[in-house]
Amino acid sequence: MTEFHETFRSAVPPWECDIVEHFTVAFYYEKFRAAGDRALLSLGVLAKEARTTACYTRYKKELRAGDAYRIVSAPIRATGDGTTGGLTIGHKLIDMEADAVAATTEQTFALEAPLSVEGYAEWDGDAREHRPEVGPGATWVPAATDVVLPKDLDAAGRLSLDAIVHRFTAAGGHLLNAIDWSPSYMREKRIGYSTFEFQMTLGALPWAGVPLDTESTVGSIGRSSMRMVHRMIRADTGDLVAELSQFGVHLDMNARRPSSIPPEIAAAARALTGE
Repeated sequence: MTEFHETFRSAVPPWECDIVEHFTVAFYYEKFRAAGDRALLSLGVLAKEARTTACYTRYKKELRAGDAYRIVSAPIRATGDGTTGGLTIGHKLIDMEADAVAATTEQTFALEAPLSVEGYAEWDGDAREHRPEVGPGATWVPAATDVVLPKDLDAAGRLSLDAIVHRFTAAGGHLLNAIDWSPSYMREKRIGYSTFEFQMTLGALPWAGVPLDTESTVGSIGRSSMRMVHRMIRADTGDLVAELSQFGVHLDMNARRPSSIPPEIAAAARALTGE
């Protein structure tokens, strides 16, 4: 059986933390992308010969400025129909001080050629839960408008995972503002939106110069949790680039615990779902 091996090691600098005062999700994805490239190299595959098609991430423990961590990775299953190459690599991000898993990601690749793997590692990450599709009556909020820049590219010269997540993070800010979960509310009340799950699917990733539009809506709303859904579209063709289901909680930043979403914000969020 294949064993997990170290593919990334670093620490959280203050400038990689967000307004919730912890390691921001886009920088997790920058590190997972690097870990995936290293894991592929260990299997004899160049990063430019593989394309990420899906990611499933569970954020289990906060990392904050100064925390040291490492990522261990291994192939955990084959994917595809047997005629095309497909592989899922599992990543575990480990908080070094606590010696505990802080996040897990299943990164699925389409490969240019089938790959023979001598056994797959045993995976103990959280089972993926089904998240319903957004209903036809949902209201989508314009959330990001920009162009792919050279700094956004991966080893294959396409829009990188972390550049996508940076855009979805900004999109989340626009969506929260649209339901009065505003920047001033978060600053004054010491409230944040703390993510605990990503389910992301990817289409054909664009290159530098391609215009992108992103829109967001609310997928579901609970007492202290809310699921946002973001979709990124090529503005020139209308093709779907990426879609993300992002689940998180209304976080009391002083207690570092979930707290109840105010009724007026919950009502505004529910209105966007169209239910």
